[in-house]
Amino acid sequence: MITSSALMSAVPEPQDRGAFMSINASVQQIAGGIASAIAGMIVFQTPDGMLQHYDILGYVVNATMIITIFMMFWIDRHIKELALKKNL
Repeated sequence: MITSSALMSAVPEPQDRGAFMSINASVQQIAGGIASAIAGMIVFQTPDGMLQHYDILGYVVNATMIITIFMMFWIDRHIKELALKKNL
């Protein structure tokens, strides 16, 4: 989490960083709420108290993490390209 926040703080220009981080925090909060709602739709409790489809939720979380890794790789590469252009 800390490394992704540090990487994301390099995306905007320094004068826009505060506004960007504020919007970023809001988007994270909304995403957490949406993720909880979707997880609640996937997993349910049967009348005898058993949780159903908990394994499917695990697969969804793993797929989301893999997608996030690729997105972070792309952002890192993009930031490095921007840094090279600024130095030229």
